[in-house]
Amino acid sequence: MLARVAVRMHRTIGAIVALLVAALVIAVAPWWLAVLGPLLGLAWQSVALAPVRRRERIAATPVPERWRALLADRVAFYRRLSPAGQRHFEADVAVFLAEHPIYGPRGAEVPEEIKLMIAAGAAMLVHGRPDWEWPRVRDIVVQPTQWNHEGEPGDQHAIAGQVHAQGPVLLSRKQIKFGFRKADGENVVVHELAHVLDLADGSADGSPDMFAWTAVPGWDALVKSRLKAVRRGQGGPLRAYAGTGPEELFAVAVEVFFEQPERLRKQDPELYEALATVFNVEPETGRVRRVIA
Repeated sequence: MLARVAVRMHRTIGAIVALLVAALVIAVAPWWLAVLGPLLGLAWQSVALAPVRRRERIAATPVPERWRALLADRVAFYRRLSPAGQRHFEADVAVFLAEHPIYGPRGAEVPEEIKLMIAAGAAMLVHGRPDWEWPRVRDIVVQPTQWNHEGEPGDQHAIAGQVHAQGPVLLSRKQIKFGFRKADGENVVVHELAHVLDLADGSADGSPDMFAWTAVPGWDALVKSRLKAVRRGQGGPLRAYAGTGPEELFAVAVEVFFEQPERLRKQDPELYEALATVFNVEPETGRVRRVIA
C-alpha cells in the first residue's frame, strides 16, 4: 500500500476509534474522561503509521550522486524520465533497498551496483502504480553464477533466476549485469520480479489478482492466443521461453514491455496496450497514464 493511501486509512481508523471511545465514555463515565478517545486515536495513528513515516523519511532523503550516475548509465527507463520522475524513481529504489535484504550465499556482501540494479528493476515495475506494494518478507539472494535444477553452480547451467512461493528470490549476479547491459528484451531482475507480482495471490498463473485485469477485457484470451503463437514460432517480440506456460509468457512480456516498448508497440499493439493499462505507464517515455491517489 502506498504511503499516502496508508496515511489516509489509518487516520480514518484513528478518527473512528476516537469518536467511538468518546461516545462510550460519555455514555457510562464522567464527561472529562472523553479525552481518552482522541488520545487513543492519536496513539493508533502513531503506532500504525510508524513504518509509513520511516518510508517517507527515506524517500525524502536525496540519494548519493554515485547512485544517480549508475542509474543513468545502466537503466534506460530511468534516462527517459523527467527530472521529477527520476526523483520519484530514486525514492522507490532507496525504499526498496531499505526494506529488502539482499545478500550472497551464506550472507555474503553483495556489491552496491548489483543491489542498485535489483532495486531499479523493482522501481520500474511499480513506477506507474504507487498503490502496489512489494512483499516485505522476501529476501533476495544473489548467486555468483547460474545453476541447475540440483542447485549445482556453473555458467554452463541454464537457471539464472528463481522465485519460490514462500522463499527468497534467487538471481545470478552475472545475469543481473547482462540484463542491464543493453535493452535487448531480456532482464532477469524484471523477469523474476514479475513472477513475484504474479505470486502475490498465491499462484503463478500469468494473471496476478492484484492487477486490475478487469480493466483489460479479454486478458485470458490474449494470453492463450499469444501462447499458441509463440509455440508455433510466431511470437514476434516474445522469445520461445514465453511458450512454457502463461506464467512465463507474462514474465517475458513484462521484460519486453519495459526493455523494448517501441518494438512491442509496433509488433503487438494489443499486448502493449494491455500491459500499459495495467502498469499505468508508457515505458518509452516514462509517462504515467493516470494519477493514482
